[in-house]
Amino acid sequence: MCTIGNSFYRVNGIDVQSVFKQCDLVDPTQFLTPVVRSDNDIRYVAFTRIKNEDCPAWAGVNEYGVSFVAADSYLKESKADSGTTSVSGGKSVFDMYLSIITSYKTAREAVIMAKKFYETEKYGEPLTDILLISDEKEMYFIETVNGEVRIICRNNGHFVSTNHCRMFYEAVPYDLNHSTYLRLSRAEQILHSRSDINGIGNLLRDSYYGKTIWSICRYPNLTEMDDNNHSEMQATEQKPDEDLYYTQAAVIFTVKHSSVSGEKPEIICEYVINNNASVENAGYVWKPFQDEAPVKVAYIGKSENII
Repeated sequence: MCTIGNSFYRVNGIDVQSVFKQCDLVDPTQFLTPVVRSDNDIRYVAFTRIKNEDCPAWAGVNEYGVSFVAADSYLKESKADSGTTSVSGGKSVFDMYLSIITSYKTAREAVIMAKKFYETEKYGEPLTDILLISDEKEMYFIETVNGEVRIICRNNGHFVSTNHCRMFYEAVPYDLNHSTYLRLSRAEQILHSRSDINGIGNLLRDSYYGKTIWSICRYPNLTEMDDNNHSEMQATEQKPDEDLYYTQAAVIFTVKHSSVSGEKPEIICEYVINNNASVENAGYVWKPFQDEAPVKVAYIGKSENII
């Protein structure tokens, strides 16, 4: 379960797009320190984690500002993840994700590839996925169910998604997954109030529903509120009928538009790995394609980090 999204805004007169992901998992997972790599003469950063014997990319950006973030999509037939990550005789969805940042210099070109992948690769049934691809000018939001693909394109405002499709009727209903609906509503409320980098930071740190699976920023232990002193305490009631996902990483890619024709945009990565964004001094700010080392910061999602 994850929360993903983007926002277009301006910083000191410069057009900016920030793309973000909150990465939530059930089992403790080792997230790897990101590094700059090169493929097809394109430098890129893939944020990876150890899964079985592989290190799949869960988010990434390249030097041209092309980035991706994705979220599992849940269907009404099951409370479990309905997506399939491996293909018989073909490449996995994680391979497709990686090719977005290793092979393409515009989001539009990458979207054409992703759409063809969803339409033609043969998975076990059913297949569903949620994917956001962007560059300095555009954002494409993609939902797919069983070979059908629906896409919207935006070049202004903000957008956020959790773990249910909105362009397909097969999405898991509220009574089977409260979390995806509550997190989406809360995230949209936060970005409506403030949609710049600070708003994104507020979103990634938000535990409006307490330290539970229903908040955007979540923890491994379920808690409830003590009405007498307004503090959180360990829950004593039966746990909800949803897996206890909790936040283990977060990332923000900020792409600053270049005013010089043909010049690459400026890329700023803010990230927290093996922790969550509400923990002080757990974040880093990094300009990977300017050969700068990551700098530790109090919190990611702050205006001073991208100026």
